Amino acid sequence: WLNILYLIPSKLFISWVETSILPQPFCSDRVDCLCVQGSDVDWDDLWDQFEERRYLSARKWKGGEDPYRLYAFNQRESERIPSDRAIRDTRHYRCTTLHYRPDLPPTSIIITFHNEARSTLLRTIRSVLNRTPVHLVHEIILVDDFSDDPDDCHLLCKLPKVKCLRNGQREGLIRSRIRGADMAQAGVLTFLDSHCEVNKDWLLPLLQRIKEDPTRVVSPVIDIINLDTFAYVAASSDLRGGFDWSLHFKWEQLSPEQKAKRVDPTEPIKTPVIAGGLFVIDKAWFNHLGKYDTAMDIWGGENFEISFRVWMCGGSLEIIPCSRVGHVFRKKHPYVFPEGNANTYIKNTKRTAEVWMDEFKQYYYAARPAAQGRPYGDIQSRLELRKKLKCRTFKWYLESVYPELRIPEESLYQTGMIRQRQRCLESQKPEGQEFPALSLNPCITSKGGAAVAQVSVLGDPGGPCHTGWKEG
Repeated sequence: WLNILYLIPSKLFISWVETSILPQPFCSDRVDCLCVQGSDVDWDDLWDQFEERRYLSARKWKGGEDPYRLYAFNQRESERIPSDRAIRDTRHYRCTTLHYRPDLPPTSIIITFHNEARSTLLRTIRSVLNRTPVHLVHEIILVDDFSDDPDDCHLLCKLPKVKCLRNGQREGLIRSRIRGADMAQAGVLTFLDSHCEVNKDWLLPLLQRIKEDPTRVVSPVIDIINLDTFAYVAASSDLRGGFDWSLHFKWEQLSPEQKAKRVDPTEPIKTPVIAGGLFVIDKAWFNHLGKYDTAMDIWGGENFEISFRVWMCGGSLEIIPCSRVGHVFRKKHPYVFPEGNANTYIKNTKRTAEVWMDEFKQYYYAARPAAQGRPYGDIQSRLELRKKLKCRTFKWYLESVYPELRIPEESLYQTGMIRQRQRCLESQKPEGQEFPALSLNPCITSKGGAAVAQVSVLGDPGGPCHTGWKEG
């Protein structure tokens, strides 16, 4: 039979080995899942073996259903668009003239998800494979954070470079990313969300900056994929990440002075914080800095923690204008937070404030009074990490990295209850409404003082007048 094998064309032989000898994926709701493939398998063969229509047919939108119900974006429109659609190159024209080093390091691309739409997950992977030099993608690691259907992940193992890990229970974005990073074999880690489309030559400028200085953490310009139409829309390249004292992330325009200094539109932009969903980091540097705070839950606030840590402990954050990645920005989360969205965000940001913001954490509590008295877990190991890394103070961060964040004057705000006899002003956020509603209700007190909903901030710790209530 060996003589017969010699007569089989090599591509057919490799395909036979892939399906007959190599370990096949196995997943269930009770065990973790790891599936791998042979490194020499031909990409065309793998695409031929992958049954895309069958994969997409599960949990497909059905006429008469609300197309936004499952994923908080238009599922019907996403499924109408091909998984390998063409998108416009949104870079500045000068980006096409740049040349990159021939010895750029390969990267492990880590994508975590929980109950993601199959159409957007597949489109994310195909865009990476179609628009990235083969030798720069060491592997694509999918971390399925205990989705309802294990097949969402493990059927994708038939695609080139793709590996799948399945959590045995819900872990959240932070711990899932750490698990993917620990499994990664490349020296550079690339984190992506599961509803993205990378654009032309997106990876080269990111890897170039890491190659030149491994302490840099770099992010692409994040283009917008419209959640209703899935149109791919170019974002401004004059934006950077910012925040207010409640640790609410926001995009902000570069100042006129900063724009004047940028004679070359392809130059990297220093950013105080990153959005957190899409970035590239040297793996050794990621490990040295302490990865993520594993006591944070599900999602939210981790981008501030890693941003402060990178800057204060010897690194830098950059947005690279010649790297473009589209992302579906949703107005709400389609999945459940076990402790509630607002409570989880408060816990995560409170851990960040307690470990990294020093005496300036008082402004966080003034801007987010609901965080006062809330449990946030043990932070001793993170404080020891900060000490071991000999990190700078938050005062240094404000002076050197983000001087634009105004430190509020004490006279500008007061925290307390607004009371009329036995009734207090109370804020409650009705379901489906963006802003809280204010009403007078009987005053409620607890062991810690006033009820959270009845504590207000008068004045401004960082912007126009507000009541201090903000959803995470």
